[in-house]
Amino acid sequence: MAAAALDLTLRDLTEPVGDTSAARKVLGLFLAKTARVFRSVPVAAVAPHNRALYQRTLGELTAADAARSGAALALFRLPTVSAFAHCMAGQLHAGGDGLALNRWLRALCEQVLLELAIAGRLTAPLDVGPSPAGDERLLCSPVANLAVRPAVGATVGYANGRVTVQAGDRVVRVLLASPQACDSEAAQVTRPYHEIVPGFWVTDTDNNPLAMFEAHPDKQGNRPDWGSKDPSEWVLALRLALALVDAHLPLLGEEMRLIARVVVAVGWDPERHLSASYKEVIGTLYMTLHPQPMTMAEALVHEYQHNKLNAAFHLDPLLHNAWSPLYASPVRPDPRPLHGVILAVHAFQPVARLYEAMALAGHALAANAAWLSRFARIVQLDRAGAATVLAHAQPTAVGKPFFDEMRRLDDHLAKLEAARWGTAAVAGAHLDELAGHD
Repeated sequence: MAAAALDLTLRDLTEPVGDTSAARKVLGLFLAKTARVFRSVPVAAVAPHNRALYQRTLGELTAADAARSGAALALFRLPTVSAFAHCMAGQLHAGGDGLALNRWLRALCEQVLLELAIAGRLTAPLDVGPSPAGDERLLCSPVANLAVRPAVGATVGYANGRVTVQAGDRVVRVLLASPQACDSEAAQVTRPYHEIVPGFWVTDTDNNPLAMFEAHPDKQGNRPDWGSKDPSEWVLALRLALALVDAHLPLLGEEMRLIARVVVAVGWDPERHLSASYKEVIGTLYMTLHPQPMTMAEALVHEYQHNKLNAAFHLDPLLHNAWSPLYASPVRPDPRPLHGVILAVHAFQPVARLYEAMALAGHALAANAAWLSRFARIVQLDRAGAATVLAHAQPTAVGKPFFDEMRRLDDHLAKLEAARWGTAAVAGAHLDELAGHD
C-alpha cells in the first residue's frame, strides 16, 4: 500500500487522547492488508499439492464474507490465523523460501477452515489430507478454547460445528461447541486458553512459526511454559495488571481490548521479567509471570504498544532511516537501528504516564521507595531514547505526526522530570529490564 494512498493520521498512536480512533484505524487497515495477502498469493508461488486447498479455502472465505460482511476481517483479528499470512508475505519475493511459504499457506488454510467451522459458515464439509512433507500440524482457536495436534499423516475433516481427525483406523471427533480433551493415536486435543477478559486469553499453546526466533541477546526464543504455576495464577496476575491500566490510563485499556488477543505464557521468574512480540503476529504478547502487579502492568503495556506500532509498520515505515546506521542505544545493551529505539520509546512513554497517573491518584505503590526509583529511571531513560530518535529520525509523511506526538510526550516528561527530580542522576539499567518492586 503506497503511503500516499493511506488515509491514516497517527497523532495519538502512543497514548490515545479523547478516543481510540487512531488504533481503530490502524487495526482496520492492518486487517484489510492481511486479507489481501491471503487472497492474492500468486498462482506460480502455490505448490501443486496446495492449489485445490487454497482455491477451496478462498471460496469458503468469500462465501462467508458475502453472507456476513466483515467475517474475514473478524477471523484475521486472531493471531493464530493472521500470523501465517504475514510469515508468507515475507517470502513473496524472488529469493523467497518456497517450501516455507507453502507450509505456512497450508497451515493458514486449515486455520481459516477451523474458524469457519466454529462459526458455522462452511458451505460444505472438506477433508484435508497430510502435507506431502509430513509436517506436524497444530490447529489453534482461542475462540473455541481448542488446540488439536493431528498425528503425522492424519486427515482432518472440517464441517460446521465439528472437526474429525482420522489416522488409519483411529478417529477423533471434536464437537466445536463443547470440545473434550483427549489424547489418542489420531490426535491430541486440549483446551489451553484461559480468559483474562472477554476476547483476551492466556495460554501455554502457540502456533506462531517464528516463536523460537529471538532478537534479544538475553533470551533463547519463546517456548510456551506455565513456569510451574497454575493457569489461574496467570489469569489473576494479568487481570490485576489490566485493572491498573484501566484505572489510570482507561483509553489505553480500551485499545488493548481492540488489538491484544493472546498472552502466551513463557515461564516464571521472581527476579526479572522478559517479554516479546513479533511484527508478523499482531495480537500475541509473550510474557513471563512475575509476583509484582506493577511489573506485570509494565510488561502488558510494553508488549501491547509493540503490537500496536508493529501493526502501523505494516502500513508505512514511518521513517526513511529505520535500519541504518546503528546507534548506541540507551534502551538496550546492544547497538540498535533507529527502528528498535523507536519501539522502546513508544512502549515506555505510556509506562511513564501510567506511573505518573498512579502517583497523582495517590496509589499506595507511589509511597514505595523502589517504585519511585523505578518511575524516575523510566522517565530518564525514556527521555534519553527519545533524544536519540528525535535527533536522527527522518520521518515519512505518515510518520511525521507520530514523531510530533513523541516530541510532545517527551516535552511533558521533561517538565515532570525537572519538577520531581531536578538534575539528580538516577542509577539504573536498560529500559527493557523489568525488575520487580519489593
